[in-house]
Amino acid sequence: MEGLVGDRSMKRTGASASQETVAKPRGPVDVSIIICTKDRGDPLREVLAHLGRARVPDGWRVELVMVDNGSSDNTREVVETTHFPSLDVRFVSEPHGGKVRAFAAGVAASSGRALLMTDDDVHVPRNWIEDMCRPILEGDADAVQGGIRIAPHLERPWLRGVLRYWVASVEDPEFPPEGLVGANMACRRTALEAVDPLDERLGPGAAGFFEDTVLGWSLERAGYRKIFLPQVAVEHHFRPDRLTIKAFMSTARRMAVAQAIVEGGSGAKRTPPALATLLRQAPGLAVRSVTQLGRLALRRQPDAGFMSRYYHAVLWRERRNAALGRAPYA
Repeated sequence: MEGLVGDRSMKRTGASASQETVAKPRGPVDVSIIICTKDRGDPLREVLAHLGRARVPDGWRVELVMVDNGSSDNTREVVETTHFPSLDVRFVSEPHGGKVRAFAAGVAASSGRALLMTDDDVHVPRNWIEDMCRPILEGDADAVQGGIRIAPHLERPWLRGVLRYWVASVEDPEFPPEGLVGANMACRRTALEAVDPLDERLGPGAAGFFEDTVLGWSLERAGYRKIFLPQVAVEHHFRPDRLTIKAFMSTARRMAVAQAIVEGGSGAKRTPPALATLLRQAPGLAVRSVTQLGRLALRRQPDAGFMSRYYHAVLWRERRNAALGRAPYA
């Protein structure tokens, strides 16, 4: 997901964005769908085709705000040539990189009472708009987290544990995700505007993660009501190259950096973590490293245990760097 929003943040970021209206909404808007994108071009066509088939309830006015975060491909052409029978469309350009900035520009350009978010690699079901937003519009919730399924062609037998979580799987009805997951989430505009702006160092285009998680935490701390509707599930069509060992190691590093940024945002004075903390991870990391090497040699498959321990080793380093006033890992 992306970022956010206090009024100050939206005005600041939105002022730098170019708001180019493709079709102006007529009258009050009930739901604003916000999608941030960059260089997705042709794959975006299928995403928009599914969105265009989503049902808009009678009497609802729904707009789509597409925020282009500095694309160099045919993204604008794809948006402008896609037919949306039930949606008003706005195309917004936010050239400054980072999803937090792009999302803030989208919020500033939107006018819906409910804000509905997904990503540019997600296919939504026909009931998506109504089922995600009705609880908000009828006063039963301030934020809604929907389900997220991995597209069938991307499923792998070994894709479990943290590996599944790292590709944004939200499927277990017994265990809601922490905070929110931006591939399928909605919130009340007034609630979004009441919480602090998100850190622009988080999210895609920056550290890569946790901007949506932090938003969910902020809403919860402020006393807003969040509900989990796993049955309202979207399908995540991420790039297949995210399933490689190299990609998962990069994810582990970026998640550790993002986690350290979030922890540093509390303003609490920290002492460098003791070396013993890392050494306790060493035996497990060594065993899992051997397992990973075996799987690499035999089947070239990532190992969830190794990746988890690798993440904790990088996080230890990032916490130590933060405590010593050093710059985050780049």
